[in-house]
Amino acid sequence: MRDDRWKNNKSKDIDPPEKTDGVHSFTMENKINTRTQWKQWMACISATLSMVAVGTVYGWTTTSLSRLMDDKDAPVTINKDQSSWIVSLTVIGAMIGPFLGAWMADVFGRKRSLLISSLFYIVGWIIVIFATNVASLYVARIILGMGVGISYTTNPMYVSEVADMNIRGALGTLIALNVFTGSLFTCSIAPWISIQLLNKILIIIPVIFVATFIWFPESPYFLAVKGRHDEAIKTIAFFKGITDKEEAREELDSILSHINETTDDSQSWKEKLIQLTQPNNRQALVIVIVLIGAQQLSGSFSTIQYLGTLFKEANIGIDSDIATIIVLAVGLVSSTLSTMTVEGAGRRPLLMISSLGSAFTLLILGIYLLLQTHGIDVSVVNLLPVFDVILFQVAYPFGLGTLPNTLIGELFPSNVKGIAGATVTISDGILGFAVSKLYQVIGDALGTHSVYFFFSGSCVLAFVFVLICIPETKRRTFNEIQDLLKNNRLQCGRRRSTV
Repeated sequence: MRDDRWKNNKSKDIDPPEKTDGVHSFTMENKINTRTQWKQWMACISATLSMVAVGTVYGWTTTSLSRLMDDKDAPVTINKDQSSWIVSLTVIGAMIGPFLGAWMADVFGRKRSLLISSLFYIVGWIIVIFATNVASLYVARIILGMGVGISYTTNPMYVSEVADMNIRGALGTLIALNVFTGSLFTCSIAPWISIQLLNKILIIIPVIFVATFIWFPESPYFLAVKGRHDEAIKTIAFFKGITDKEEAREELDSILSHINETTDDSQSWKEKLIQLTQPNNRQALVIVIVLIGAQQLSGSFSTIQYLGTLFKEANIGIDSDIATIIVLAVGLVSSTLSTMTVEGAGRRPLLMISSLGSAFTLLILGIYLLLQTHGIDVSVVNLLPVFDVILFQVAYPFGLGTLPNTLIGELFPSNVKGIAGATVTISDGILGFAVSKLYQVIGDALGTHSVYFFFSGSCVLAFVFVLICIPETKRRTFNEIQDLLKNNRLQCGRRRSTV
């Protein structure tokens, strides 16, 4: 019989120990109450600064494509087709990066993998700075995309293995939050400076990331898996504020017990892929891939990448650069609200609210563009696209834009997190490439409004999927989440048969 008081323990991310006696439980609860979590916050904020670098990669295209096409102080001039390739090649790089990220995270550790990702950003921005032709920009965007793929694969692993259960969801949302931070920063300074100065400023971001993150220790799970137990004990004590070495050793024993049940360090990648097909892992993979697919099919990435162009085509009544800054600032605020509310509200409610809100706002934008396409005078509401995209940036980051990365860290055991993260990121890249490339093609052929009607319908389907098939993981231990996945397979099947 397990002690029920352990179920309410929000500082543990492991299974409760078997009950021995009341004195032991009372002593352990007192120990837990003296622990701290601020170092976990600082480590995860520092680690996810690499996601600010990701945001600058995306923000650069949002604000620079139109300038490159208009030849405004640009060292390279591009056309519409070349602009779509600049966007799409970043996605191709992001499909290569996960292979490197997953391999490095398993071999060298989560920390070193994140630090290595900074080299891709630095090299990529150096090439952009000295670029004199479109081919150089293509190469740079592939390299930058590889850094994006490594960051997206490794960050959920590090954050989920460092964070206590009661702050795991909040810290997981920092991954998406800092992408918005990087995009907003880039778009806020770009209109007022030259492209070359912008490139030189953006190369500083990964340097700042390295300077802050290098001081934090490796994930205790990785150290435990590699048999570096003394280092793992010190890391556990550091992150949890434990002063008693024996108490830290007990934490390590619990981690080792979990690892022994789910992890075989001698497994090859082929064996890990096979384990990824096991029922619980397969269901977790489907959940995350569908949500990541919903992110792409909501049009968030494409809309932001082509935001300046969209606002110009919609004939809004204010400067498109100012409108872009407002939209991204709202997205950052909404992401912050998700961080603040996810542990209280839970994952499922936020995902459902976000999906429906995104569907509604995209539908409104599609209707506006349809009316404009048919020659109907919409000048009286020419600011509607701005307000509508702002509302989309309230709804989307509130759940759909932030929580899938959190679930990657929660749903998978340690030994398959790397390969699962790589699989998800590659799937994301394939869809992202297709959507970003077809956005312009379909928009030119059928009208931009048809694209947004499709995006709206995709968000409706995402809502239905969350309602039917996603369990609530809020404040659950890994073993509890595995039980939920096992039970949810049957419940999901029954719900689908009645919908």
